[in-house]
Amino acid sequence: MEAVKKELENMKKLDVWEEVPINEEYKLIGTTWVFKTKRSEKHEILEHKARLCAQGFSQTPGIDFSKTFAPTGRLNSLQTLISHEASTGLSLNNWTSRAPFSMPP
Repeated sequence: MEAVKKELENMKKLDVWEEVPINEEYKLIGTTWVFKTKRSEKHEILEHKARLCAQGFSQTPGIDFSKTFAPTGRLNSLQTLISHEASTGLSLNNWTSRAPFSMPP
């Protein structure tokens, strides 16, 4: 499927993972594919998307991991940015990321 190929190429380009030898001391985490079809307002198919997801529900806190995080901004940072923009006469622009949650290790 083209969407799977595109996702894997994007992960490789962003250097999202590295292959390591399997260590019997650690539990392996499974993965699953999530598929989505993007449609137009007229319900025409625009794009097929695929996302490879870790099955994090199989992990045990304190045993398999000790910290979690989400790479997102804080509300007060956004408020500071908007305040600075308003007081200096600058303008803000927005953009869309093709792979916002594909973070390298």
